[in-house]
Amino acid sequence: MKFSNIATAALIAGTMTLSSAQANTLQLSDVNGDGVISAEEIMDAREKSRAEKLAQYDANNDGELSRTERRAMKDARYAELLIQFDSDGDGELSKQERRAAKDAKRSAMQVMLDVNGDGELSDAETAGMEEVRELRKSHKRSGKHGKKMMTN
Repeated sequence: MKFSNIATAALIAGTMTLSSAQANTLQLSDVNGDGVISAEEIMDAREKSRAEKLAQYDANNDGELSRTERRAMKDARYAELLIQFDSDGDGELSKQERRAAKDAKRSAMQVMLDVNGDGELSDAETAGMEEVRELRKSHKRSGKHGKKMMTN
């Protein structure tokens, strides 16, 4: 997708009610204070994020995102990425700019997982994320996609 100019992208992104961090990165925290972010805490954060996106983009309030509503969500996300990462101002994200966006998201996730703040991710700090990845893989292999918030 290409916007004709950055002002269009800014206008679309300006309609968003969630901050960049809230909209695009799970807000992970060690809710139970045990020094790690567990798979359960990650799954709870994912559900909260889904609920926030549903509340923001479900224009007809039917509890699901239609194809049109999903498109609006994707367009807003792209517009936001353009504002943050379109370093050459051409209204598109180059391969390098997309890589920068991905790296920024990964870095934000690592900071959240580093509960003790030592700058290193221990096995204990990454265990919850690994467990979630394995659960998601097993659901995909078995043909289950879990709770879907979106419909066609």
